[in-house]
Amino acid sequence: MDVQDDASGPESDSPIAFDPGEVGLPGFIAARTSAEDYGVLFALIDARIAEIEDLVEERYTRRDDLRLAALSELRTSLQRESVLAARLRELDESLAQLQSAVATDGAAADGAGLTMDPPYPLRILDELRTERTLAVQTREDARRLRRQAERRVELAERAHAAAVRERRQVRDRLVQAQSDATAAELIEAVELELEIARLRVLVTLQERESAQVGVELAKREESLAVAQLERLDVRTLVVASDIIFTQEALEERLADIREREEAAHARIQAAIAAGDAAEVTLFEARRRLAAADAEEAEYDLLQEQVLAREAELTAARKGAEYLHQAVRLAGVAGMLYERRYDVLQAQETQQWPSWLRETEALRRELAEENAFAQAELDGLRSIQLTLAGRLALPDVNPAVRVAIRERIAALEHQEEHARFMLLVKDQVRTLAARLQEQLDPLVSERTLAQRWESAKLDLQSWWGMELFVIQDHGIQVRDLVIGLSVFTLVLVLVSLVRGFLRRTVLPRLVRGSEPERRTSHALVLALIRNTNSVVVVIVAFYAAMTVSGLVQGHLRIWLGMLLIVALYIQVGLWATAGLVDFVQRERSRKELMDPSAVTAYGLMLFFLRVGIWIVVVVSILAHFDYPIAGLIGALGIGGLAVAFAVQNILSDVFHSMVILLDKPFKVGDFVVTGETAGVIASIGVKTTRIRSLSGEMVVVSNTSLLNSTLRNFKHMRERRVVFHVRVTYQTTSEQLERIPQMIEQIIRAQRLTRFDRAHFSTYGEGFLDFEVVYYVIGADYTLYMDIQQAINLAIHRQFKEAGIRFAYPTRELILHQDPPPILAAGADGIRGAGG
Repeated sequence: MDVQDDASGPESDSPIAFDPGEVGLPGFIAARTSAEDYGVLFALIDARIAEIEDLVEERYTRRDDLRLAALSELRTSLQRESVLAARLRELDESLAQLQSAVATDGAAADGAGLTMDPPYPLRILDELRTERTLAVQTREDARRLRRQAERRVELAERAHAAAVRERRQVRDRLVQAQSDATAAELIEAVELELEIARLRVLVTLQERESAQVGVELAKREESLAVAQLERLDVRTLVVASDIIFTQEALEERLADIREREEAAHARIQAAIAAGDAAEVTLFEARRRLAAADAEEAEYDLLQEQVLAREAELTAARKGAEYLHQAVRLAGVAGMLYERRYDVLQAQETQQWPSWLRETEALRRELAEENAFAQAELDGLRSIQLTLAGRLALPDVNPAVRVAIRERIAALEHQEEHARFMLLVKDQVRTLAARLQEQLDPLVSERTLAQRWESAKLDLQSWWGMELFVIQDHGIQVRDLVIGLSVFTLVLVLVSLVRGFLRRTVLPRLVRGSEPERRTSHALVLALIRNTNSVVVVIVAFYAAMTVSGLVQGHLRIWLGMLLIVALYIQVGLWATAGLVDFVQRERSRKELMDPSAVTAYGLMLFFLRVGIWIVVVVSILAHFDYPIAGLIGALGIGGLAVAFAVQNILSDVFHSMVILLDKPFKVGDFVVTGETAGVIASIGVKTTRIRSLSGEMVVVSNTSLLNSTLRNFKHMRERRVVFHVRVTYQTTSEQLERIPQMIEQIIRAQRLTRFDRAHFSTYGEGFLDFEVVYYVIGADYTLYMDIQQAINLAIHRQFKEAGIRFAYPTRELILHQDPPPILAAGADGIRGAGG
């Protein structure tokens, strides 16, 4: 096999790079303009298939099957192209005729080719509009088919490119095998594989050609649909310009609708009767099923009979329901016909906009109902198919088959009623669409006065429209609008009052006297900052509901009670905020003079808050006529029980009040109580905290603190100091006389001291005691220690200079022994124990 034609040669200008004759199909890529051309190609493919089949009889290989499959696929694709081409030629003829007719209708002045003379009855206009609707749907379908055909062309091109790549790979392998002098059997196998690859190229090429013909066919169908739509548009405009709908025609339509209503009523009665009979038979079937044993052979039959009776009952009840809907829709159809008559007669023009909106809403509603009904029909059809599948089983009991057929018949009966209801809905929907088509241009062409009248009617209708019902009280749009307006107005007024107080009243309060400014400022700030948003919303909501009349009866009473509670709570918030602001200002003014006032005012605020909210709660209860006396008595007894239970805590609380009122000490005072000495850190409701000299925080209950002796050094102006100086018995009289004078001089030499006295006071055990008293002018303990230290150092220095010796604990023992006597040990002699 020659493989060079795959790369270049005279065939390079063709859609493929090889001669189709290499695969036994010479001239396959020639042009195809007629059915005879396709016949030649079919014969060519059939001959090649017969040739390969003859070879297969002689020598079978798997590649022969692949060649036959490719040729068969090629023939199928070619056949599809021939069918599409024939259809394309037909469409070209139809399109030419239709375009000629459209041109003729557009130039005609006698009704666009219509066989009837004007004026035209309304029936002709409805038929034309129905045909136009179908034509629009046909055009959209044609557009979808064209897009699908274009996607098929893209897929076919990708498949063709892949087949070409595969052919090139096989060709290169064959060239390589020939150049390498491979065995003849292997070369023959590769040649067959190359033939199959070339056939695949032809198949994909043919599929691409078929897809392209399909695209052209879809385009022609779209053009044909567009031309048909244009022709229908011309005819519809001509008919709509000279339409007639007489009173007699309207009466005929209404009479026809009434006849259908009567027929539907008769069918409803028949369905109800059938339902009653089915209900009786269902009861009997269920009774027999309940009495039967599950192990019996007839149990399955009884179950099927019950299901069949249930299906009959459901079909009857559903049928009655569907017929009722059909009757209702018949009334709607009559209303639509009457409106169409009024529109054609130019009556009730102010109602046209509202009619248009109602018609649009009706169409949407019917579309939703149709979707639901269609889903129900699909479900019925699915059940019927399942039952039909059971009937096809060979081992089904004949009696069971009868029951299944009865069930299928009931389902078909139900489906018949459903389809009838769908048909009526489609008719009404079409009628609504016709009315909408009439109203759309008329509504847009109305005069200004007509628009104004229509707007007023629409506004009146909207203003009085009932939205929902609460406790048998209809809620209308005007009620909601008034309520929302009042609600918004109250919120805006509260905001404006806050702004006025903040920007105007507060700045003027600064110019008043100090007490008046503090009180008024506290009240105004309470109004501004402590007006609770929830309370404002409740007030606004109550005002809105009351003015608009949205609430009635018990709901209004409960809403009023909520308002009263909210107002009392708001008053409590204002009173609390005002007192807090006033007390805070007083505390800020006084804590500069007395830091302990912080605790006092904090406790005072606590009791004030408690008192205010007790008053608020009691006021609310009194307003609602609650028996307060019994409550107060119960609270008194309960209070006593609680008081006994927490008497220690209450004792500390009351002692804290005593501390705040009597002020035995304040925060920052240095106190000594028991073994504790330190600075008061804080005074609480139950305890007082003392920062001791050693650094830790000592917590003492207020009761224990006041029941013990407490020394407060805060107000001490001077400190009286008493200390003793002791000398030995060896001190001379002259030295003893000089000691008080020496000490006095030393003390008087110190700054911030006042000497009181210095006396030889006591003959002690082993010492002579001098008692010294002086005053330190100041309460600082460090100052006292510095002065005492200086005095001690000066005494030590001067005693040393004067030769006066300090006494220290000694004991002298005098021992008597005969003979000889022993001298007693002096101060420098023998010392007793305990020194």
